[in-house]
Amino acid sequence: MLKTVFHFFIMGVTVLVAANSSHAASFEFLYGQLRPTAETALPSTVEPLAFVEDSDNQVATVSFLDYIAGGGKDGGKDGDGKGKGCGDGCVGNWRDNTVVFLASDAWTNIGDTATAGNAFGQSRVQSNFGFRTGFNTGVGLGNLPFRAQVGASYGAYDFKGRGNFPGAIDDTVEQQIFLTAGLYKRSDVCCGDRISWAIVYDHMYDDGWGTFANNNVNLGQVRGMFGYAWNECNEFGVWATTRAHQDTANVATPVATATIRAVDQVNAFWHHNYEFGGDTWLYLGTADSPSSWTLGLSAQAPLNDRAALFANCNYYVPGSATGSAGGTEEIWNVSLGVSWYLGGKASNGSVSGHKGLPLMPVANNGTFAVSN
Repeated sequence: MLKTVFHFFIMGVTVLVAANSSHAASFEFLYGQLRPTAETALPSTVEPLAFVEDSDNQVATVSFLDYIAGGGKDGGKDGDGKGKGCGDGCVGNWRDNTVVFLASDAWTNIGDTATAGNAFGQSRVQSNFGFRTGFNTGVGLGNLPFRAQVGASYGAYDFKGRGNFPGAIDDTVEQQIFLTAGLYKRSDVCCGDRISWAIVYDHMYDDGWGTFANNNVNLGQVRGMFGYAWNECNEFGVWATTRAHQDTANVATPVATATIRAVDQVNAFWHHNYEFGGDTWLYLGTADSPSSWTLGLSAQAPLNDRAALFANCNYYVPGSATGSAGGTEEIWNVSLGVSWYLGGKASNGSVSGHKGLPLMPVANNGTFAVSN
């Protein structure tokens, strides 16, 4: 809006000056500037003041009007090409598109239950708290219009062990690894490309899973998303998961095993980008059956070009009745952490984000929910 006001202001001033000049001639509005037509242009015509900016391996000329109106070389705010009206055209190499993170997590799932005798049945007996660190990176695939991403995380939980239940290994620290790999394509809303999509495979390995800490489990799921950028600030879409590899583990009792697997879910989301470069994602959906539903919120706020705070929470509301049955089927996750962007891409100028960065986050206990 500011750029438009400046353009019309300068156009009006130029018309008034030309109308009172002995060299008055016909004018045309070309490339955002008012210039004399080719037939009457004077040899001494002075081009608008311009700035020359160096961006990696290329030099771009920025008109004075674009510069002071916040356009920059790519239409971004502050002349850096990273604000509203532009995506970042510099993709960079794998290092430029790598994110390293550290987070604190609290979560629970079907593994945190125990049977307290026939009179009481199965009930939720614990949750988990600890820390998780990892990385996520995006790489190009030659001239293909989509890219590949790969990431992993390692988490440690319950540093002082678990409850002293019969059959439990109560002094074990739970260790968890997530692997995420797949393909993605970001939108480029500033160039008219509004579609983003991703498809990844998530794998979870957990040593010491569950109340009794006597399980080593391997689970897999396929996760995908499709988004449509309504404008530079808002994106709408869906993301979903479906179970892949299943495993068996002790659930509620240390002597009997049950099949455990990832929860199938489908969610509609709204992604909003803010003027300061931060983002939020809000979603609502269903899990396993229409009677069970999901909701969640994620947010990121840049501290500078290389660091950002992030938080996310996920809640799975079971379709079972309120009480012991419903309480044991609840699944939730809360995370709070900080990310380091090795390529200085912590701040996003639009919902499209930086083209080279991975689109899907590494799986966690919210996006990879476990049930039986």
